[in-house]
Amino acid sequence: MKKLVLQSLIIALIVFFWQFISNAGANFHKASMQYTDKQDTVLAFMQSVGLKQGEYLIPQVDPSKPNTSMKDWEQYFGKPWMFVRYYENRSNGMAMSMVRGFITDWIFGLILLMFLGVIGPVTLKKSFAIHFGLALMMFIMVPYTNHIWYPKADIFASLLDCVVPMLIIALLNAKYWHPISASTEQTL
Repeated sequence: MKKLVLQSLIIALIVFFWQFISNAGANFHKASMQYTDKQDTVLAFMQSVGLKQGEYLIPQVDPSKPNTSMKDWEQYFGKPWMFVRYYENRSNGMAMSMVRGFITDWIFGLILLMFLGVIGPVTLKKSFAIHFGLALMMFIMVPYTNHIWYPKADIFASLLDCVVPMLIIALLNAKYWHPISASTEQTL
């Protein structure tokens, strides 16, 4: 049990520090958080219309309209559109966000280690293949599928966020956590 907790904490640290590097240190996601000198005007307008906190796809057909069809959407084709994620109050709760992020990374580590335990001892090549495959599955499942419908400027950064930590974990898995012994390797 001690081993599982220690290894999962190591995974959590790898993922947590990669997220810091990706989002702040190297700022790979800067394309999705661009500055505009019109920000004060945009925010003032959004506040003036009484927009409630939430996420909005603009424009779209009024969902309360009965019997909508694709024809109702055609009026918006070829015109500008946007996603708006609007918060009424920007909090400075960085400490709690970091704690929640680390706990999430730790839970991820526990689940990953349970999965790796089922697989058992692996060569470095097999560990890289497994972890790279898992990373691609994570990327394709959410970030890329969402990107297909609602393009994101930082999609490549999201791919790196899935792949880089997993390859570091693959190395640790094959070398220290589930290595194949020399006698087992000879029989393969």
